[in-house]
Formats: sequence, C-alpha cells, structure tokens
Amino acid sequence: MFQYLNNDLSLEKTASVMNDSYLYLYDFLKPYLKNLKGDNFEKLRQLVQKNKMIDFFLLKLKKGNREEKIKAAAFLGKVREKRALPLLKEYLNSEDKSLMTASIWAIADIGEQELFFPVLKTVLNENSFTFEALTEILIRFGEESCYQIKEFLEINYRAENNLTEILEVPEYQSLSLFFDIFGYFRFIPGVEVMVPTLEADFNEEVLIHIFKALVKIEYPIDKDLSPFLNHKSWVVRSQAARYLAEIKESNYLSDLKKLLSDQNWWVRYYSALAIFELGKKDLLIEIIKNKEPGYEMGRYILDQAGDLKVGEADSG
Repeated sequence: MFQYLNNDLSLEKTASVMNDSYLYLYDFLKPYLKNLKGDNFEKLRQLVQKNKMIDFFLLKLKKGNREEKIKAAAFLGKVREKRALPLLKEYLNSEDKSLMTASIWAIADIGEQELFFPVLKTVLNENSFTFEALTEILIRFGEESCYQIKEFLEINYRAENNLTEILEVPEYQSLSLFFDIFGYFRFIPGVEVMVPTLEADFNEEVLIHIFKALVKIEYPIDKDLSPFLNHKSWVVRSQAARYLAEIKESNYLSDLKKLLSDQNWWVRYYSALAIFELGKKDLLIEIIKNKEPGYEMGRYILDQAGDLKVGEADSG
C-alpha cells in the first residue's frame, strides 16, 4: 500500500497482488479510508475500483445478509460511491435500525446534497442520536449544505410554514442544529438568518447556539447585546461576553466590568477576557490594585496571558 501511494507500484500491479477476500480487505483498508485525503484518497478509490471491491460491495448492499449490507453501506460511504445512493436512500426507511443508521452515515460521507433534508428529517425523528451525533452527521455533507439550510429558513422560518410541522421536532432543536452547522463552517451568510432570532426572550438553547456560532464566525452584528449580558441564563451571559472578546467590541465595557462580580465563574472569566482583549489591561490592573469586585479573575486573566508581574500587583 505504501509503495502504491508513493508511486513505486502501478495501479494495475497493486490491484493484482491485493488479497481478494474483500470482507477482510475492508477491515485492513478502514484506517486508510478514514485518514487519507486529497490525491491519496483518490488513488485509494481508484485501487478499490480497479480490484472490483466496489462492485462486490454494491452487490452485497443489494443482496447480502444483514451484516453484509451494513458493512457494504459503511464501505461505499467511505469511498463516496454514488451508485449506492438509491439503495441507501431506500434503507433510510428500514425497520432495521442498524442498517438505517449505517445508511445515514454513508449518505453523509458521500455528501449527496439532494438527500440532505431526507437524512435530516430521519435523524431528527430518531431518539437514538445525540445532538453531537446529529451535528457530526450533517457536517459531513460539507459547507454546501449551509446554503440549503439558509434557503430553507428564508422560505419557512417565521413564515406561513412552521418548522415544527415540517421537521416534526420542536423548533428550538432544528434551529440549534442549523446554527451549530453555520458556526462550524464559519458561514458568514448565515449571520443574516441568525440575527433576527437574537431576542432576549427567545428560547435560551437557541440563543446559546447563536452566540457559539457567532464566536466561531467572528463577525460583528448590528444588535444591542446588553440584554444578553444581563440575561437570566448564565450560559447566555457567558457566551455573549465571549463573543465580545472575539470581535473586540468596546461599547459594553461597563457591562463587562459589572459581570466581573457575577456568581458564575465562566461569566466572570469571559468578561475579564473580553476586557483584556479590548486592550483595557490598565483597567484590570486598577481593579486588582484596588481589590474591586472581580479582581481575582482579573489577576487570573493577566497571569494566563503571561503578565505575572502585573497579575501580582495586589500582593505588594
């Protein structure tokens, strides 16, 4: 395998000497299929096409026993074999949950955009998937899916159509998932969809995911953030402060200083970090010297930044 990938062996020669026990060969190739990228992945795909391994698993996906179908789905997904898509789509409705799950991951690995929403609806209605698993599945479709999500929300969100009725799950679940995907891909066009949802009385879970996405995107928005810095949820307060640290917005300095005495450690941490990132180190030094509320966190932030001498300003 190393000789082939290093161009020391031809495609034909490598295919001819490979083990023709495809089920065994699949287990051998799994690490390569998982980790190879770019040209090396394409070379591996050419190899399993040349040695008829893809054809073997296409047949197993159609006519194999349960275990063979599951293994075939996983393999064909990893090699992004589009000829498997009709059967994989059919298996989304399988009563065999393991086969259905394998098909979901395979379609996501192939990245078939036309099946994004069928997969989305399937996974949202399956209680066996955690939020983290849902996110990972949908991320595998790639950044192109963000444009689908944006268009879907522009048509259906807060319109006559209802997200809960369309996707058959509570609105906050789908919105949180969509906004997480925007954040993962740092999808700036998604900001214009998220900002109108950013209201202090909106679902807390959604607000948290919006701020987490905005932190990753690092894009300034035209919105008063004071209500979120003073929100009843400490998670919302902390994420709003964290966002200010990322975009270095100085209009909320007084709010951030107040939050240095917040009961929650993370709120105090991100507030002090935001003050530091705003270039207001002198303010933290003053708070430390005067032992004002939050001075311990100010010292902690300065110590973390490597400014130990300043951080110990209150010790003398």
